[in-house]
Amino acid sequence: MFLAAKAPTDGNSTVRDVLTVLALFVSGGALFLGVVNFRRARRLDKRDLFLRMHETLLEPGVVAGRRALYEIREPKHAEALVYHEDTLTQVYRALAMFDVLALYVDNGWIDEATVLDEWGNSLTRSIEPAKFFIEARYKTTQWHSWPHYRALAEKARQRAPKEQSTTDT
Repeated sequence: MFLAAKAPTDGNSTVRDVLTVLALFVSGGALFLGVVNFRRARRLDKRDLFLRMHETLLEPGVVAGRRALYEIREPKHAEALVYHEDTLTQVYRALAMFDVLALYVDNGWIDEATVLDEWGNSLTRSIEPAKFFIEARYKTTQWHSWPHYRALAEKARQRAPKEQSTTDT
């Protein structure tokens, strides 16, 4: 058995002990509040970034680009976009915005489940037309394959119910 030498107790050491314990509790409370505040701020930042991306994806030009993208049913439709610069630009921008959204998800800046809940249908609907568009673009310009978008769209497809709605979000 270990015997410790006991220091003489006086009033000052008892007060110091109480103050030390109190200081530890205050420090622990401050640490706890700091962690809680950090987590709350992070959650709010993710929400705000998601809302900004959501608003951007609902801008008229991006919506028009998604609609034009959904109209691509076969490779020749995608190849014909070369002659329609405005539509080509809109489709390009819609895919670029989907890729940025997916990049944010990949980096944890936006919650994946929230994105898939809100944009999963649009991502799933865009997979085949985007494949045709990207293939057509690679015939003339080997640039931008939108890898983040492709991975997120595939997750959306896997998560989607068998009967997919045709409404655009």
